[in-house]
Amino acid sequence: MNKFSGRIPDELGNMKNLIMIRFGHNQLTGSIPASLGNLTKLKTLDVHENLLSGVVPLELGKLESLIELSFSHNKFSGQIPVSIGNLSRLELFYLNDNQFNDSIPKEVKNLNSVVEMLLHLNQLSGPIPDSLGNLKQLEEFTVNDNNLSGYFPETIGKCKNLSYLILSDNLLVGPVPKSICKLRSLTILRLGNNQLSGRIPQCLSNLSHELQVLDLRMNRFHGNIPATFLKQNNNLKSLNLNGNQLQGSIPRTLVSCRNLEVLNLGNNMLTGGFPHWIDILPEMQVLVLRGNKLNGTLLASNTTTPFQKLRILDLSSNEFSGLLPSNYFKNFKAMMVVEKAASGDLYMGENYMYDYTVVLVVKGLSLELQRILVIYTSIDLSDNNFEREIPDTVGQLRSLLFLNLSHNSLSGSIPTHLSNLVQLQHLDLSSNKLVGDIPQQLTSLTFLADVNFSQNQLKGAIPKGGQFNTFGISSFQGNNGLCGFPLTKKCGDDDVSPSPTPDAEDEDGTFFNGFSWRSVVMGYGFGMLIGSGIGWLMFHFGKPSWVIRITEQYRQKRK
Repeated sequence: MNKFSGRIPDELGNMKNLIMIRFGHNQLTGSIPASLGNLTKLKTLDVHENLLSGVVPLELGKLESLIELSFSHNKFSGQIPVSIGNLSRLELFYLNDNQFNDSIPKEVKNLNSVVEMLLHLNQLSGPIPDSLGNLKQLEEFTVNDNNLSGYFPETIGKCKNLSYLILSDNLLVGPVPKSICKLRSLTILRLGNNQLSGRIPQCLSNLSHELQVLDLRMNRFHGNIPATFLKQNNNLKSLNLNGNQLQGSIPRTLVSCRNLEVLNLGNNMLTGGFPHWIDILPEMQVLVLRGNKLNGTLLASNTTTPFQKLRILDLSSNEFSGLLPSNYFKNFKAMMVVEKAASGDLYMGENYMYDYTVVLVVKGLSLELQRILVIYTSIDLSDNNFEREIPDTVGQLRSLLFLNLSHNSLSGSIPTHLSNLVQLQHLDLSSNKLVGDIPQQLTSLTFLADVNFSQNQLKGAIPKGGQFNTFGISSFQGNNGLCGFPLTKKCGDDDVSPSPTPDAEDEDGTFFNGFSWRSVVMGYGFGMLIGSGIGWLMFHFGKPSWVIRITEQYRQKRK
């Protein structure tokens, strides 16, 4: 990496014997000189991650010896030149992260040698060309985050070497063709956030041995989750069917997914009880079943050590009842260890080039977190029918960051052992039947950014000190027995308390009306987790934590 600036000189086109140009990771500006088309011996043209702009000249179609073309992470615009079809020896074709528009030229069918074609994060429109099926050597094809429309091309089944197929975040419609099941080498299949419809093809079972990531989220798939599309000895790590119209029960065949790290079936119309049999899956880290019609109790597990690696649990907005799952809480080992230094991967899924994403709902606002730090932990059991006391085992989850038990029928007092959750940032116990005092011990939680104790039957003085001095009125309203700052009701001869700080209340007077995690799990395209950089410092060096913000947009790991 250097810091060269300025324009690429036209005179470079006079160096007729040049075979390689690598100007990546600089600060070059201006456009690509048309004179580079004279370099007929050139095999590599790499200018990725600069500040280049303008239209790519047609003259580059003369570079018939070219093997690698990388223009990614610049500001190029206009149409992808049709002359690109002349580059029959091209193997690596990277135009991602630019501003290319118009359609993908049909001339790409002539790129017979291309292995990787990355066109994601542009403004491309129109259909995916049927001629894509001509590219027999193609292993990676990414066009996510464009404006592509039309049907999923059936001819893509001819690309037998495809390993990564990323078509998410477009406007594609219609069913997924069965020809996709011919792609036996497929490792990552990401079709999320389109308008695809129909049933999930049962023949996806043909891909079981290689497929690691299946992302069909935010489409219009209906019917049952196929019970047969997961075979024994599969290698699936992440399954995301969130935000469709799926019905029926959760198939028991999921128990065959021994490598599964993420299961997101949220926001469908699934029925039946909690799939307690999945607690034997040893690698499970994220489990999201929110927004369905699941019911019954969370049965005691027959597994000796269930959910040892679980970091995110979201069962909110269902019809679960009975006691909170104390037996599960005491086995959530990944939520018990407070890490003091980074070790291994920083983000979930990094080791196989895939980032998990979740959606955090804070104060009714959905924020998509496109990368998840491995230290993030969350439990959301809100909007169910759980009852009785909050179990002591919750106090063992020392690394828990988010805890939402709101909108249930929990009773008893707020346990003092919640003060053991030394990393806790968000606590919502609102809309239950809790009684007694708010424990003074909770003021020791120095990371606590938001609390909501509203709409309970609490009494006594609101604790003073620590983060409690920053919380607004709406965090405590609906408890007639509470008194003290920030409420106007005084406790006996209390001194006048200072006014809430500007950050303590929202502009409309409301504060923290609930939060929850909703997984969109499995985005191949990447972005930074909310407050990822600042958050990492907070968690490891003990800084105040009211800094959760979106800090960086979606980002690719590859060129």
